[in-house]
Amino acid sequence: MPTTHRLFAEAWLADLSADTPRDRALDAARSGIDAALARIDAALAGWRAHAEALGATGDPAHIAPLLRAETDGFPQAAGAADGAVHDVMRRVAFKRRELMPLFPPLLDRIRVAHGEAALHCGAARWRLMAARTLADPGGPSSPVQGYGTRYVKSDRFDARALQSLSAADRVRADRALKRLGESPIPEELDLRPLDGGLWTIKAGGRNRFILRTASDRRGALYVVEDAGLWSGTEEL
Repeated sequence: MPTTHRLFAEAWLADLSADTPRDRALDAARSGIDAALARIDAALAGWRAHAEALGATGDPAHIAPLLRAETDGFPQAAGAADGAVHDVMRRVAFKRRELMPLFPPLLDRIRVAHGEAALHCGAARWRLMAARTLADPGGPSSPVQGYGTRYVKSDRFDARALQSLSAADRVRADRALKRLGESPIPEELDLRPLDGGLWTIKAGGRNRFILRTASDRRGALYVVEDAGLWSGTEEL
């Protein structure tokens, strides 16, 4: 099971040397970089399996760590890996210019792999957020809002949003939520279904709300249960 957000180690390129005889340098470098690419793919596959396993647990304790990995851990690891490869390039390829074309594909794969790992975090996190909503739905925290579409915040919402959104994002989310009360619901809110009979709309920026349907004596309404960073999980 992966214990780090790093999908690359500089040690994988330790055998690359400017002292390798010129007639063997290109083959040696190509072999070393091909091996590093294979290791990156294996590390990404391991992280994907790990993230999927976390998402399947239904345990909301994993939501915050997955968000940190998605927004901080993997982006920082990608930057560190990029810097490590450039260090190797300065040490080796700048002295052996014929090796330089071998490195851009490695740099590209590092960037893409860490981005994919972050997306897997987002997919697992949203699966857990939806599971939490279904397992622990809240009651109304205030009178029902809206004159067209009716909605109300759950009494679980504020604590969940505090965990997932910055203060500025919470302000933007409140502004976006007011538009849910219009009828019809504005297209720009991008109402779409989630698994389990839940719904989601935009919450400003890259964030989205999780809604569930309910009813009272006046009819149907949406209960706003959660909000968080939407990380393009529909692309997975």
